[in-house]
Amino acid sequence: MADIILARAEALNELNGPNQESIDLINRIRTRAFGDDSRNLKLADFGTKESLRDAVLKERGWELFLEGYRRLDLIRHGVYIDAMKKKGSTFVSNSQLLLPIPISEINLNPNLTQNDY
Repeated sequence: MADIILARAEALNELNGPNQESIDLINRIRTRAFGDDSRNLKLADFGTKESLRDAVLKERGWELFLEGYRRLDLIRHGVYIDAMKKKGSTFVSNSQLLLPIPISEINLNPNLTQNDY
């Protein structure tokens, strides 16, 4: 459920910029996680769409830890390579941004080919 709530907060931010509904959705997750509202976010803390986008990405990282979303979230936000380099990875490249074409789709259309990376 947290994935859906945070996805809605992110989508609302992308449509309208920082807004109270996005903050309320994030705070719903934070209140459940921390047991109170002492660590809740305030709309006034986010002056730009980018700042709230970064906050949602961080929240997804904490809330969905070890659930298999992080890599795709980082790729979707265009920060995967930088994040991996900050962690010390020396073998990160653009090829890791690509996902394989499912074999079922290749079987349906033999003109499809996998990426060359």
